[in-house]
Amino acid sequence: MIKVLIVDDQELIRESLTLMLNAHDTLEVVGSAANGREAIEMTKKYKPDVILMDIRMPGIKGVECIRIIKEHYKTIKIIVLTTFDDDEYIYQSLKNGADGFLLKGISKQELIKAIITVYNNGASIDPDIAKKVLVLFGKLAKSSMVSRVEDQDIQSLTKNEIKIIQLIGRGLSNKEITKELHYSEGTIRNYISNILKKLDLRDRTQIAIFALQSGIMLKNIEEEL
Repeated sequence: MIKVLIVDDQELIRESLTLMLNAHDTLEVVGSAANGREAIEMTKKYKPDVILMDIRMPGIKGVECIRIIKEHYKTIKIIVLTTFDDDEYIYQSLKNGADGFLLKGISKQELIKAIITVYNNGASIDPDIAKKVLVLFGKLAKSSMVSRVEDQDIQSLTKNEIKIIQLIGRGLSNKEITKELHYSEGTIRNYISNILKKLDLRDRTQIAIFALQSGIMLKNIEEEL
């Protein structure tokens, strides 16, 4: 069962999501918090696998809540579920470690799929938000994540490592990359470990950001062979 924590200041939203998600045979709502402080307390108490996080709440805001929870519980996945698609919310949420960003108009099936995707180490972003993210990262091109990676380190990447960086940039989980490239999960993990070491990056989130900022997503590996 995937343990889910719901964080939203609207009681009706919390109750509706709880009923809907508990009806699915692989999901279990372990708690619902009305504000950021409750969210942090319930995270400590229930250790959920996935948190659905609202942005605008009384007290500790959603963006700050993501930062605090990710600092202490790096393996817990967080999906922002909000009505607001402001660039600043999107940027700050992803920067603080959110694994997904969805708008509340999403369907029941899409939300359940997103929860399962991030639980399996993937990412899930609303298509309209994804467009904004690409624009945002375009503006940030040559900024911190790219400038910290040396050109010689990028040149040292193998064809397979570049392919995996591109797939991570597309939001695929290790399991999905395994199916795409027909390698074992252990082999994929070894490739990712080598990529992190070569580029001196911390985790796959930084690989995804690097992929989008560096332009490596546009690299056609096959044509270079």
